[in-house]
Amino acid sequence: MPDAGDRHRDMNRYYEERWENPSDPRDFVFKQLNALVMERLQDGKRQTVLDVGSGKGAIVSMLRQRDYAINAVELNETFAKSLRKNFPQARIIEGDTNTIEVSGRFDVTTAIEFVQNLDETSVRKFLARTAQATSSVVISVSNRQSIHGLWVAYRRFQKSFVYTYIPKQIEAMLEDAGFVVTYRKGVWLLTPIALLPDFRLPLIPAWFARIVNRIGDRVFPRLCHLY
Repeated sequence: MPDAGDRHRDMNRYYEERWENPSDPRDFVFKQLNALVMERLQDGKRQTVLDVGSGKGAIVSMLRQRDYAINAVELNETFAKSLRKNFPQARIIEGDTNTIEVSGRFDVTTAIEFVQNLDETSVRKFLARTAQATSSVVISVSNRQSIHGLWVAYRRFQKSFVYTYIPKQIEAMLEDAGFVVTYRKGVWLLTPIALLPDFRLPLIPAWFARIVNRIGDRVFPRLCHLY
């Protein structure tokens, strides 16, 4: 079993290669998720926002377009350096969200494709800390009971640093932290899966997934890959 240091290094390598990468077969899925987040964000009017797990800055860019005063937390040193360069007007904080001190109170917190790298104890700790700093959070999870989630578990493709949850779990954890769930939506009932690791020998082509998801996402939101 890999230790914490190995998992951290593997996670950094994986996301530096895959995250917000147009050549990744799942890129169109994440773009649709981000478009949904953009729809949910109201005009910021210089309200304060805390974006956690900012990666290469897709959500930060949206927040800038919506005129928020941005605070971004990113664990990956390479990503943090890039964020400082690309978003000089934002406050970039490098480190683990559950261990560093992030001062201030925020009008909203965004956590998109973030909690998938936290075990349940860490998710609960994150939500408890978030509830003390904000009254509104926009969050997504990778769904364990989706076709994608079931397939990667069955084929043992899931990375050691990835944790999946079912919608009821994350909703219960949000409520335990004091939040009230006011909006729910599933994104992509079908997403690219393959017979072999690294999406070799794909089983669900993107064109087919797009057709099915026009209806499937509305009918079966709790079975979608992203929630």
